[in-house]
Amino acid sequence: MLQHTSGIVFHSTRFSDTSAVVKIYTEEFGLMSFLIKGLYSKRSKLRSAMFGHLTLLDLVVERREHKTMHYIRELNFNQAQTDLSNSISRSAIILYINELLYKCVKEEECNRPLFGFIATSIQKLADKDMPVQAFHLLFMLKLTRFLGFSPRLSKTNAGSYFDMEEGLFLDSEPLHRYFISGKPAAVLEQLQGMDYDDLKNFSIPTVVRDELLESLLDFYRLHIPDMGEMKSVKVLRELLA
Repeated sequence: MLQHTSGIVFHSTRFSDTSAVVKIYTEEFGLMSFLIKGLYSKRSKLRSAMFGHLTLLDLVVERREHKTMHYIRELNFNQAQTDLSNSISRSAIILYINELLYKCVKEEECNRPLFGFIATSIQKLADKDMPVQAFHLLFMLKLTRFLGFSPRLSKTNAGSYFDMEEGLFLDSEPLHRYFISGKPAAVLEQLQGMDYDDLKNFSIPTVVRDELLESLLDFYRLHIPDMGEMKSVKVLRELLA
């Protein structure tokens, strides 16, 4: 059955000399795997660049019930698609966010709020007036709401302790090692109540930003044990430095 849906490219793997398997997070059906035959053939109307990191697509798909592989019958770039490749720093953030999503979002069912959040985040990042230095940190915090371990909002003083196991701020150090303290905790407290547009009036020292990034990755791994290492972190740090 042919069905229309919007999609966001998560991952592309070469399947043979001319074909590829592309994982796309769709608005209507969640995460789906598509076999793109002849993608690397000279005669193909499609190009591998169409399936770049977090590319927004409008699709007509042949969805096969009870099968793991599906087919794309029509493909167009989403009208809201904006090219981020001209900005090295924004491209680095896209690469990082893409890897994070690929590791964390596995659901093969419709979740329109999550899809909308990801699509909106991509468009916000494409805004040339949007600061990029802390965008990835705020994205990570917002994503936790959809993954089921969002920090609980609270008013705290700078220097308090964020308990990563319980997802809340404490006045004293927890009896385990999974916590954030000092300046990174103070920045985390600020970020958790912010929207993307608030980043235009927000600044963060590079050292604190990098410390908080590592702490948030630990927070993710604590709640998603099979997440593993993030290969794009090194590139992100270098290009945002």
